[in-house]
Amino acid sequence: MSMSVFLNGESFERVTYSSEQDFERLVAENAQALFGGAIYIDAKRKMGTSSLGGTIPDGFLIDLSEPDDPQFYLVEVELRSHDFFSHIFPQITKFFAFYTNAQQRHRLAETIFELSRTDTDVAKRIRNASSSAEVYKFLKDTIDNSQNILIIIDGPKAEFEEIVRTYTDTWGKMVKVQIVSHFRRGEDSILTIEPPFGTLSFADAISAPPEEGSSQEVSYTEQFHLDNCSAHVNDVYQRLKNEFLTIRRSLSFNPTKSYIGVSDTKNIAFILLRKKRVRLTILLAEDETRSILRSGHHRVVSHSQAQQRAWAGNNPNCSVIIDDTNNWDEIHDLLTRIVEKNQEG
Repeated sequence: MSMSVFLNGESFERVTYSSEQDFERLVAENAQALFGGAIYIDAKRKMGTSSLGGTIPDGFLIDLSEPDDPQFYLVEVELRSHDFFSHIFPQITKFFAFYTNAQQRHRLAETIFELSRTDTDVAKRIRNASSSAEVYKFLKDTIDNSQNILIIIDGPKAEFEEIVRTYTDTWGKMVKVQIVSHFRRGEDSILTIEPPFGTLSFADAISAPPEEGSSQEVSYTEQFHLDNCSAHVNDVYQRLKNEFLTIRRSLSFNPTKSYIGVSDTKNIAFILLRKKRVRLTILLAEDETRSILRSGHHRVVSHSQAQQRAWAGNNPNCSVIIDDTNNWDEIHDLLTRIVEKNQEG
């Protein structure tokens, strides 16, 4: 389908890519715009074509938006013109197999570590992120604890949604999709990105926005989210859920692909379970949240404008990182305020 965008009255025509290498180059050259402060490593250019256990991703990505919980991605750049089942599906299946092999993950950590010793930019950013001299340990822990796959494609592809519904434990949990479109007028270019990278933790190009809730059509369960979590995170989640229900028994917990929604006629909070911690996104202003969590034990995370809109439109919101059940009286007060505020509304 032909499409144009307009800027200051000037028409920019959509660029159609027939070469995957050209599209890969566009992604690599615009990595900062696409991924913000994340570290993107152009694997094929900086590491050659040597494979890691038969797996040759287009790039590696380390998301540092939460320094104490960095996220690692194998990045695959694809064209929507490629056949899904003969081209895209087999490649992503290799990535799943790669992640299950501890020896291959170890080799990847070593490979990126060696690169960090020769590439000054990558080295500086990884060392800053690791906050210590143990760069290799930082890389190994990040790859072991956060195994994600990011597909960047130049347009929508119907097969994605179907395959996510079929393979919920792999595609549903590990794969995110970004659609990147390129428009050009002479030497000037415009890129559109759906969704912004900063919102990938709870949305992607094949998932409905949180407020629509259409992903609930898939039979996601609490166990779906708890399967890859530590026993410690399981305990924190159960206490969090029980605390909510103690405050208001009629609350419901609705698992979707990306989060567990806490609902009181409408969503009032979103629980995201990571391997080592719980992220609670709440419909409460950041300053009010901080005033309740006075000790600072539970970290409050600000949301960008894009994240604010994605979670709750014009309603103020932020997130709280819950590592343990210490200072739980503050968590109780916070949950009570969230429920009360919704009742006031």
